Amino acid sequence: MLDELPATEPVIRIATPSDIDIINELDSYSTSPNRNIHREMEKYFGSVDPSTHDRTLIFLLEIEGKAAAKAELMLPPRDSTLSVGYIKRVVVNPEYRKMGLARKLLEHIISWAQNEYPLSALDLHVWEQNTPAIRLYEALGFQLQHRELYFRLLL
Repeated sequence: MLDELPATEPVIRIATPSDIDIINELDSYSTSPNRNIHREMEKYFGSVDPSTHDRTLIFLLEIEGKAAAKAELMLPPRDSTLSVGYIKRVVVNPEYRKMGLARKLLEHIISWAQNEYPLSALDLHVWEQNTPAIRLYEALGFQLQHRELYFRLLL
């Protein structure tokens, strides 16, 4: 783990299909209980669910050319009455944790959502045990809407 952020400023950019391997590597560092759910990365560069979200943008934060963090932003169609984006899969490489990168990445996404796309709100889910993420989201102004119970019947 690095002790401090390198001297060069992190770069945040929108991922392209050529970044699939990098995205998969970052996703492997997730501590989410659902991190192993298979997904086809190519779908994330096209339509996810046209009835609710038109597409997903994946934002990569790089330090000295190395992908250190990522987050995904699902966008509703521009002509939709739904103007709420959805942030998911926020992951920081363990080598770069506790350096404020998730905050920097989310601040960038919030700014992008305010200035580049007509969104009225951003939603996200977080696991109740993920207290560092909860503290970050609250510090950024996210407010708890409700708690969910997630049920599963194993067959």
